[in-house]
Amino acid sequence: MNIKYFFSILVILLSCNDSKKIDTNLLNGYWMIENVSRENEVFRLDNTTLVDFYKIKDYSGWRTKVKPLIDNSFRTSNNKVFIKIIKNEEKISLAIKTPWDNWEEELLKLDSISLILKIEDKIFRYIKIR
Repeated sequence: MNIKYFFSILVILLSCNDSKKIDTNLLNGYWMIENVSRENEVFRLDNTTLVDFYKIKDYSGWRTKVKPLIDNSFRTSNNKVFIKIIKNEEKISLAIKTPWDNWEEELLKLDSISLILKIEDKIFRYIKIR
């Protein structure tokens, strides 16, 4: 593992803003997974088909997978997962519900260009597109 990358992840995790200061409206739009890390290993994703589209209003909404096409449009999946945003003093979480399962994703960072989610023991780093 690259020690510089490990420390950059650590700095991000330690310097995350207070949950009250995160504007969850910034979640709306297209997000491409840049990498996933787990137990000091980083997995870079070169596949551009890993794009999530979020539509959130009043602390609830949905997310779906989309596939970028050559003409800069997207093919949208018919499958949606439904989201409820939960804010408390310690953190912001996305409560996800599907017909088959329910889980939470902790929102570690969100701004106009980057999104970091923690799902169990994995950290997902996204970049905003479009």
